[in-house]
Amino acid sequence: MAKRNRMKTNVSILSAHELERKIREEEIRVIDVRTPGEFGNKRISRSLNIPLNAFGEEISELTTDDEKGLPICIVCQSGVRAEKASKMLSADQFESVFLLAGGLDNWVHEKLPVEKDAREVIPLDRQVRITIGTLILIGTAACYFLEDTRWLLAPAFFGAGLVFSGVTGFCGLAKILSVMPWNR
Repeated sequence: MAKRNRMKTNVSILSAHELERKIREEEIRVIDVRTPGEFGNKRISRSLNIPLNAFGEEISELTTDDEKGLPICIVCQSGVRAEKASKMLSADQFESVFLLAGGLDNWVHEKLPVEKDAREVIPLDRQVRITIGTLILIGTAACYFLEDTRWLLAPAFFGAGLVFSGVTGFCGLAKILSVMPWNR
C-alpha cells in the first residue's frame, strides 16, 4: 500500500476570548481530544469529544466537502494533547486549524462558561501524578518497614518513567489510565 504524501496543516493559536467570540458567532467547530470522563467533567459549550487515542480514525468523518471550509479548534486540558492531535491532520482535511492557548485550564482561568455532567472524573494528568506518587510512596515505605531494598525498584522504575515521559512526551501510564472504565 503506497503512503499518501500528506501536507502539514497550518496551525494557529487562539486566546480563550477569541475562541469564545468565534463560537458565539458560529465561525468555528471545537474538537475536544480529552478522555470522555474528562469531557463529561467540564467542557466548552457545543464542543465535540474525539479522544486523542481515536482521533485519527474519527476526524476523517468530519471532513465532508460542506465542512472543509469551517475552521476547527482543537482543545484539551492544557494544550499538550491538542498539539499532538493537530500534527495528525493534513492540509487537505481542514483549511484552518487552531489550538486554544493554555487549553481548557486557561478557558476556566478566564472565567468563560463551561458545561458539566453530574459525574466528576479527576483529569488524566492528575490521575497519572496520583498513581505514580502512590506507588513511589508504597515502594519506599515497604523498603523502610520490611528492610528489603528490593522494594526500591518500584520508585526507581516510576522515576525513570517520569524522566522518559518528560524527554519524549510519551506517557505509557496516561495511555493505560485513559482506557480505564472511569475515563470512558
